[in-house]
Amino acid sequence: MIDFLKFVNSDTVRNHLQQIRYQPTALEAAWLTWQCETISLEEKCTAWREIIETLPDCPTGSRTMGLKEKYRDSTHAFLQAYITLQEKLVSAFYQTEEPAVYYAEYQILPKGERFWREYRSIREGFPTLESALQIIPKNEGVIIHITIYKENSNGDFLMAARFLPDYRLAFVDVRPGSMYAVNMDKDQWALYTGVLYRPNPTSISMKKNFSLPFHSGDVLYNPNMPEGMFCGGVFVLAETESHDACGYFLCDDKPDTIAALYPRLLDCEYYPTDALSESYRIFPLISKFLKRNHAALDPWVFAEFINDYHDLLLSLPAEPEDDETDAGKNGPFLSVKVAKVPEGMSPEEFIELMENDEE
Repeated sequence: MIDFLKFVNSDTVRNHLQQIRYQPTALEAAWLTWQCETISLEEKCTAWREIIETLPDCPTGSRTMGLKEKYRDSTHAFLQAYITLQEKLVSAFYQTEEPAVYYAEYQILPKGERFWREYRSIREGFPTLESALQIIPKNEGVIIHITIYKENSNGDFLMAARFLPDYRLAFVDVRPGSMYAVNMDKDQWALYTGVLYRPNPTSISMKKNFSLPFHSGDVLYNPNMPEGMFCGGVFVLAETESHDACGYFLCDDKPDTIAALYPRLLDCEYYPTDALSESYRIFPLISKFLKRNHAALDPWVFAEFINDYHDLLLSLPAEPEDDETDAGKNGPFLSVKVAKVPEGMSPEEFIELMENDEE
């Protein structure tokens, strides 16, 4: 039987789920298979068939308009239809009866880079799929995947497909607005996007079901999301008042200023704090506060506080290596003082309280 947890992209999350022997449902296993970065579409279809044969059926829970009720009620029924649709999409992508032009984009971990992957494009169009794949350079670093965009002779975007570094097909991508998507009937489009497609509410809510090894205050990163992208760069994890997990990210254009966003945690890894650059100097302070106080915060209120008073916080003297807070002594300024703030107190009242305490 397939270990569906091996399809988790993050080494940290995968090891955690395997250690606790997490048992995914049929829907969770199907989604893990769909989003896996390292297996071919043929391997995905094999895994989906094994789910139908070996895992108990369950509803997909999809609320997508137009999706047939039988696909809402049964993951097995959905997967059977989804495999058939994938086979049809593959045939359409490989169709060569009409002239086409192929453009290549690839994701790479550049030589010498420890953490961040990059997307690089080749602007030249190629008359065949094979020539577009073979143009990808092999000496720039580790290739993660290749995306080929197919256009007709008029320059209309038809569809895209993702390939593994060894050129095996990993996924056929019928993106909204593509000619193939425009020509799909409503039932097909609902089947394609209704359960596994990333922005779908079912896909988003499913990610919350998995047990994660991360805790409030951990410094994390998603290798696919470098600085400059939305939810990109290193971030500090925090638990919100609604018990969701958000991340405090550095604003690119404002030093020591943070924004509360919601990252894709299933793909994340720990980021070593000793590798943080000077621009992230506020992060160790935020991390220590969140780890020691275990407080569920309003992320936007906390971000606003940090942004308003980061100069004051960063000017505080360095704390000793040993943690003296448990011994009843004065601990780190941020962790002790913020913990004392009564609910509803304004930032101005908080600063006044701190100044009075110091006196």
